[in-house]
Amino acid sequence: MTARRRRRFGLHAKVIVALAVGAALVSAVLALSTFFFVRRDLVDQQISSILRQTYADARLVKLELGAPSAHIGNALASLAPANGALAFVHHGRKWYSSSASVSGKTIPRGFTRTVDRGNTAEQRVTLDGTPTLVVGVPIPSIGVEYFEEHPLTELASTLRVLATVLTTVAIATTVGGALVGWWTSRRLVRPLDEVVLAATDIAGGTLDRRVPADPDLEPLVESFNSMVSTLQERIERDARFAADVTHELRSPITTISASVELLGSYAGSLPDGASFAVTTLRLEVDRFSRIVQELIEIAGMDAGAAAVHFTDVPLADLARATAAARRPPVPVTVAGDAGRLVVRGDKRRLRQVLVNLLDNADTHGGGAVGMAVGVAGGSDAGVDGRAATITVDDAGPGVPVEERARIFDRFYRGAASGRRGATQGTGLGLALVAEHVRLHSGTVAMGDRPGGGSRVTVKLPVVEP
Repeated sequence: MTARRRRRFGLHAKVIVALAVGAALVSAVLALSTFFFVRRDLVDQQISSILRQTYADARLVKLELGAPSAHIGNALASLAPANGALAFVHHGRKWYSSSASVSGKTIPRGFTRTVDRGNTAEQRVTLDGTPTLVVGVPIPSIGVEYFEEHPLTELASTLRVLATVLTTVAIATTVGGALVGWWTSRRLVRPLDEVVLAATDIAGGTLDRRVPADPDLEPLVESFNSMVSTLQERIERDARFAADVTHELRSPITTISASVELLGSYAGSLPDGASFAVTTLRLEVDRFSRIVQELIEIAGMDAGAAAVHFTDVPLADLARATAAARRPPVPVTVAGDAGRLVVRGDKRRLRQVLVNLLDNADTHGGGAVGMAVGVAGGSDAGVDGRAATITVDDAGPGVPVEERARIFDRFYRGAASGRRGATQGTGLGLALVAEHVRLHSGTVAMGDRPGGGSRVTVKLPVVEP
């Protein structure tokens, strides 16, 4: 079973996440600590205020009930507890309340027994969904217990507002940390983006591209630019060497070809073995000459000295003319309005592309069985959103999937490579096709032909419908 690859976050994401998480943790700690400290202070202040009021009311009740002919109801009526508080007096087994609608039986029994034993007590309870502080004060001199119920709704509301404000601030701080992380990551990665862009341009063939100086990445920039300069010099030196070698080979090849042709004119008067040797020599010289010409072409493109003459090329007409020049002619199919397609290109190089594809089909694929011109969309399309396609089909066994990625490499001939005499190909024809197509900002790919065989598809941008 193949293990799933763990997703890796980039530097941008790591910086943003780090600062956002850090801001969230700091804001959470500050918010929680602030909330708990403030809540403790507010609760302590509220309880102290309630206790002071309850004790003061208990003293008044004591004075009222200590007078002759005192009445508990009158004593409670004389009180005025603040913030909606209720007062109760427990005498014997009876309850007296400052409100006719509320009975003292709402006070928990265990709490009542504690005060009955002569202990002053306080307890926070929830009565009818309302947080309430109950305070009990025994008055043994007159044989009663005094109780007050103080709603804590205002305190609860204040704490809810405080919690909402602190939560909002924590969220805003986290978002602010993420924004700071985004801004910081852009500042940190911007020099590296320059390196990435430069590396991309260099990989695309722009060898004179360099990374601008940056004080934060000075060692990296200097090493990178030095490496690219060394690479450029080596590539240019190798390209010049290849061009010089192939150029110097042209004259000897011409002389040898002329000599072989002259020798071939006497082949009829030579012994059979000598005649066969002359014929073989002629074939090898022709093959060597083709290799040299193709190497000269490739060396020129590698050195950036390829002469490209762009004109408007009617693609269907070029395909028909190239196919008709073959012996036997190759049938051409033009799909729909593809007959009006015009591409901006070098006519000689585009014709060479088609000739090399047909030669490759004859040499390796049992012969070309058809050529087609069509239209396709995609990333290779031109300004009007379309791309011209040219396909060449052969009657061969096809190209294995594992070889298709390398079939356009120089001197690669697949399974036939390494067996001298097994093929007449040079291994450069399809490499030249790829180079010519690249000069035209197109693509080329090897695939299967429906019904068997190979199909090579060339896509070129359309500049005129």
